[in-house]
Amino acid sequence: MASSLSFGQANSTSFPTRGEHEHSAYSHRFGDWNSMRYLCKFGKDGISRAQTFYSGDSVSTRMDAVRKAIVHVREHWQQYPVLMEDLRSYIKELTDMSHETLEELEHLRVVLSSKKVWKDGGGFSEDDDLSVIRLYTSKVGYDQIFRIINQAFRTDDLAEQEKRLRCAVFLIELLNIDLFNYTLRDSNRSSNFQGTVYRGVSFSEDQLMDFVNLAARPVAERYWAIPLAMMSASTDREVALREFAGIDALERADGDGMSTRYPFLWRIHVIGLHPKYLQIYRERFPSSVVSTICAVPIRELSDFGVEDEVLLRGPFFQLVCVREELLAGREKPIHVMDLVMLNTNRDHPSTMQLGEARGEKARQLFACLVGMWRAEVCTNLARAYGLMHDAEEYERIHRSERAKFESYVK
Repeated sequence: MASSLSFGQANSTSFPTRGEHEHSAYSHRFGDWNSMRYLCKFGKDGISRAQTFYSGDSVSTRMDAVRKAIVHVREHWQQYPVLMEDLRSYIKELTDMSHETLEELEHLRVVLSSKKVWKDGGGFSEDDDLSVIRLYTSKVGYDQIFRIINQAFRTDDLAEQEKRLRCAVFLIELLNIDLFNYTLRDSNRSSNFQGTVYRGVSFSEDQLMDFVNLAARPVAERYWAIPLAMMSASTDREVALREFAGIDALERADGDGMSTRYPFLWRIHVIGLHPKYLQIYRERFPSSVVSTICAVPIRELSDFGVEDEVLLRGPFFQLVCVREELLAGREKPIHVMDLVMLNTNRDHPSTMQLGEARGEKARQLFACLVGMWRAEVCTNLARAYGLMHDAEEYERIHRSERAKFESYVK
């Protein structure tokens, strides 16, 4: 049993080979942990012994570098061709294209020749390429994107990191634009998604116990996020268990006494900001665009539509509980982790246009509103699971956020 929070450090930091996922390429995207672990932020204020980009003595320096990269990309958006050329060069540096198929190269070519524009005012057409989303859902696109992001975060050379972070942030901004435009274009199908989605993974005992231990921490420290990355989930629980966690094979191995891996189901409750809170924000900052790009159903864009995929972009999770459950159709109980995340986002150029002082006020107000609503939802969920002490803690968090809000609006 693990006694410290290492969060499943992989034995290798290398990316899976094509052969490892030749039969079911998309299963890697849904069940992968190695690629994204380093990009996670665990616990309040990043307090954790996990070896990630957001931990360690120099975390403030690294976070400052990320913020500078984001500001640079958005302030220099008019230099789009330069930003794209830097990204193109960086991808060539990281990727051996000689082994890719023509179809896979085409996904990448379309991205690198695209001109993305935030289409707040409409003007959509069926010809809009949405190429970054399509790249992400392709057989090798997931690894390509994560390779770019991971490598940008791993270098200790500050000058080199600055260049790489700008490329990574630019790529993520291209994804943001695709998601934003898609939710507006297909608003009835993809906008304002709320509901339960699932992600299945296969963990070692130590990896599993890391999350069990996190769930035992105080409520205020029981959250984690993947700020500059993305995660795939499915609206179909059985798809998550069978295809992504590989539960049938794991149960057979367990029956033979050979299993060293355990299925672990993540049940993610996706909620939107309550309309009353959203109205408060919009009344005070009407020019600030609020979108629902944090959880977007992309089945119609995926190379593997049977996944019923919902793309979670930069998710911030409140961990409610981890416990064993006997699910319908299963012979043995498995560990299930309940998480809550909001599908409400201010990541849009309009936030920059508020200016530094007004933008900070908007950020603080939005954080209070999100904090209040998340605490309300988690209170009810904790009560439903019989976690009365946790429910009281969430109520305290709600009162604290409410006090901040009342102080703000005086």
